[in-house]
Amino acid sequence: MSDLTAAARLFGADPEALTGLGAFERDVYRFDGPHGPAVLKVMPQGHRSASQVRGEVDWLLALVEAGVPVARPVPSQAGRWVEELDDGTVLVAFAAAPGSLTRPTDWSAARVTAWGELLGRLQAHGRAWRPAEVRRRPLLEHTYLTRAAELVPDDPGFVAAVAELMPAAEALLGDGPDAGLVHADLHHGNLLLHEEHWTAIDFDDCGYGAFAFDLAMPIYYAVRAQRDLPAEQAAERFVPPFLQGFRRHAPDPAGGAEAVARALMVRQAELVVALRAKLPPGGWDDRLRDLERELRENTRLARPVVEEGVLRRWLA
Repeated sequence: MSDLTAAARLFGADPEALTGLGAFERDVYRFDGPHGPAVLKVMPQGHRSASQVRGEVDWLLALVEAGVPVARPVPSQAGRWVEELDDGTVLVAFAAAPGSLTRPTDWSAARVTAWGELLGRLQAHGRAWRPAEVRRRPLLEHTYLTRAAELVPDDPGFVAAVAELMPAAEALLGDGPDAGLVHADLHHGNLLLHEEHWTAIDFDDCGYGAFAFDLAMPIYYAVRAQRDLPAEQAAERFVPPFLQGFRRHAPDPAGGAEAVARALMVRQAELVVALRAKLPPGGWDDRLRDLERELRENTRLARPVVEEGVLRRWLA
């Protein structure tokens, strides 16, 4: 019996009917099971421990109870939220949320405001909620930045720039004074839109970190996604309506524009190391090579993703 067959059967799925959805660090499959359409995540040993995935599930269950629109976990046939195979593979499943992914052309001001409102609700919940048992780890414990010298040995200038960024990264990715449990990756690839309502998915990166970092992540990817616009114009289109919704539920994070600008730089650098870590030699194409080269150069030359002065128009 293959690992995938064993995984499917634990959650009442037909192994022959699994549909691969693709993922960066784990295998993700859609299936029809006892609880209806669902998504199965199969995580290799070393990605997340069963205990850490249970911490993710505990927060999701609390969010569902609070009425926050997130992907709802579903139990295995044995009634467990998280399963583990003999080889250390960790399994978890979620009800398939309605809706689809979006692109910048789909982002009306009203939709961006609702997106910001969802992040605000997540942060408000994360500020107040305390897990009964398992805590997720600080984001700093699984950042790829600590492996920059190992994985990017061909660019010492980039490695030196990462070393200069590390004090800011440590402040943003640790469990500091203005930090809490955050999604840490609420970009448009982790949101589904259905009848003008968003659902947050993929809490795999959730952990304890600065609220400024959490706020910076959707801004980073929204600016990057609007490739036809200069960064300033892309931020002008996205940030004001996003903050309008966000502020309905959560306060501006400590550090304001300065902290968000640093978080954007940290993510830019981290993506370089993450690409080097995750992609096998045969997984690169010209688009990814160009992207990685661009991000490395931006980090090496300390080019901001969005100028701090631009962010100060909307954040103190």
